[in-house]
Amino acid sequence: MASDTGIFKMMQWETLIRETVQMGGQLVFLKDKAPVDQDMYLETLLSHFRYEIPFVRRSVADIQSATFRTKATDLILFFEEQGELIDALNSVLQGQRLILAKKNFVKTPFVDFVWSDCSLNDWTQVLGSLKQNWKKPPALPQFGEASQAPCLFLDRDDVVVKNVPYNKEAQKVQLLPGIIELINSAHKKGYWVALVTNQSGLGRGWISWKEYQAVHQQMLSLLAEKGAWIDECVWSSFIEEGVPVGNLYAGLRKPRAGMLQMVDEKLHVRMETSILVGDSASDILAGYSAGVGRLYLLSSDKLVKEQASLEEFKKKDPRLQYEWAQTFADIIL
Repeated sequence: MASDTGIFKMMQWETLIRETVQMGGQLVFLKDKAPVDQDMYLETLLSHFRYEIPFVRRSVADIQSATFRTKATDLILFFEEQGELIDALNSVLQGQRLILAKKNFVKTPFVDFVWSDCSLNDWTQVLGSLKQNWKKPPALPQFGEASQAPCLFLDRDDVVVKNVPYNKEAQKVQLLPGIIELINSAHKKGYWVALVTNQSGLGRGWISWKEYQAVHQQMLSLLAEKGAWIDECVWSSFIEEGVPVGNLYAGLRKPRAGMLQMVDEKLHVRMETSILVGDSASDILAGYSAGVGRLYLLSSDKLVKEQASLEEFKKKDPRLQYEWAQTFADIIL
């Protein structure tokens, strides 16, 4: 019969594996210096879960060359024999690191967890116990839930700064009148402030990353001069026409809600009391898709066109509600 301590350890490793999957991560095993029984560990995982628990086996060379990239949500499993590989991978390896040790292993600063005395039998027991409760997993803990705050989501061009199409010159950056007051007021009332902006010029190659950085930092510098700041900035470089490159992430580009969802994952936003300010229909629809409580369409030269697009959308989905703001003073926080 397992001791109380043994049962606790089993539950600990079950939780670690379950939460890895819930967060969208995978188990990552290494080919190099693998013990002779590594295949048996993988076969046990496969027999219990098929592919319900995603896993891969990669080489050190794959990771060092960026042929394969780990994510912060991944769980990297090193067998005791592979412990020396951690130093070689430390600078490029994301994710939590777990050592499967068959004897006591001395934990180092670059190792997060050590599963001591982890035999194939222990591994099989943990997976078997996890399988029994797999269909009803507990909710992930949300440390930010108690202090969840609304967010003021802002588009960039013609909302925070004057629109200069595909701007690559920092000296052309000009803040719009009233944006300082809106941002500072939002912070005083306990809002997060986030920038969510489509930047297809990056995807098209019309703007270099260095040029984009200079423009972006100039905007932040001008805000800082007036005591204003933005808590989180997300941009999408996806382009709709042509054959897109995979790493441009179509799901981020507005009117999709991807950028707002990224902000929510990081800042634990209360969407239903949040506000979005944009100058286009795609801004408003992204906020609507993300569940933002109040949506403001800011007046611009293209106002009539954008309103027409939104009214057309409302014929299909009349639940969409938004307000028109002539100036920032019309936005109620």
